[in-house]
Amino acid sequence: MDFLTHFATQLPHPSDLGLVKPSGGLQIVPAIFGLIAIIQVSQFHWYARDKNDPTQRFQR
Repeated sequence: MDFLTHFATQLPHPSDLGLVKPSGGLQIVPAIFGLIAIIQVSQFHWYARDKNDPTQRFQR
């Protein structure tokens, strides 16, 4: 019970939640891989729609 009252009165540190702030400033390699991941996910959602299917556009 003492743990719960202590936890309720003190806000958790961001590292306790898994949100660790980078200490080295801007890291270019993780930033590039993050942008690539965002682009790939957006392309997946774009081509998952029936109207954007490229195989149906070029059929005769």
